[in-house]
Amino acid sequence: MLSKRALAFVGIILTGAVVAACSNLGLTTGQNVGPTFPGKTLYATNSNQNAISIYSNGQKSGTGPAFQIGGSSTGLDGPQYLAFDREQLLWVTNYNPSTQHAELVEFAPQATGNVVALSTTALSGRPRGIAFSPKMPSPQPSSSIKPLVPVMVIAEQIPTNVYPSQLVLYTANSTAPFQSIAGPRPGLKLPGGIAIDRFNHVYVANIQGASVSQFVIPTASPTPRPTPTTSPSPTPSPTPTPTGSPSPTPTPMPTATPINIYPRFTITSKNELITPTSVALDKAGNIYVVDQGHPNAKCHASNSAAILVFPPYNKRIPYSKPTRKIQGCNTKLNLPSDIKVNSDGLIYVADSTRAGVGIIYIFPAGATGGLQNISPTNYSSPGAVTGLGLVP
Repeated sequence: MLSKRALAFVGIILTGAVVAACSNLGLTTGQNVGPTFPGKTLYATNSNQNAISIYSNGQKSGTGPAFQIGGSSTGLDGPQYLAFDREQLLWVTNYNPSTQHAELVEFAPQATGNVVALSTTALSGRPRGIAFSPKMPSPQPSSSIKPLVPVMVIAEQIPTNVYPSQLVLYTANSTAPFQSIAGPRPGLKLPGGIAIDRFNHVYVANIQGASVSQFVIPTASPTPRPTPTTSPSPTPSPTPTPTGSPSPTPTPMPTATPINIYPRFTITSKNELITPTSVALDKAGNIYVVDQGHPNAKCHASNSAAILVFPPYNKRIPYSKPTRKIQGCNTKLNLPSDIKVNSDGLIYVADSTRAGVGIIYIFPAGATGGLQNISPTNYSSPGAVTGLGLVP
């Protein structure tokens, strides 16, 4: 049975996705590409608007998105989380609870407006977090028997399964999974946001399990990926195609082979986790966990949502308390659902205000405590914010 906090989180993500079939946020129609979005550009899913907001790096606090992806041609239907692969292709998990319609949608780099998706792939359950392997280290770890193959991982909930929570694993150039992590040993309980480090370790926030676990991704062989039928090239000026271009027909998802493995390590309630909803990594490998905790109207600093920061894993030093914590009334954290850290250390958090309005909070690099002297800057959102992504 889900905890009250887990139910509240699921309500924000899934109930907000019960919306009209089309977003009214599409800027244009047809296939749009451009303008060029540099690295660190922030993307956010609007689950109840069937759209994705795009924020320019460093834009003024309090402002809304500079661009949108939205409209009937996009195939967006309750977008949840998103991520970029190493080619800057955008991938979005979708779930509409009213129809139980679940898909993985792929967009071209720099796509905007009522753009036609490059591909759509049917998913079997309720997808949430999604992550791609970042650029691999050089040389690769000496412990690797084979070169590390870039992967995509999706956290998924399938209520009809004996073990309903799983991580589905793909090679990054294929939309067919090669394996999944599921069973009693992984201890997955309502997985939320996920992250992958440069050594192909996947980190998953267990919302119901009050934990963050790290798994070693099994070795995969690269699989050739078919060339998308729609392959636009980025141009400085968007060039729409005729209105009404149909979205690609979803490709059925094959069944992955599950493996029943233990996590490499787990951060638990003993380390002050309560209701972790997502996890992120900075360039030094520090682990950032956004935790809904137990926020209330009076906002007691010891009893509110928080960002907890832990050092990289060291098997000789077990985890205890977080090395850094961002918590308190001035942080304005309420019901955070996702977190990202850019290469400069800026921390982005997807959240909603106490009035239920979607918002993205931005905390400075190295932020700690209750930020008594400053409040975080923010970006406004035209809809409920669930997931965040940064252009690599």
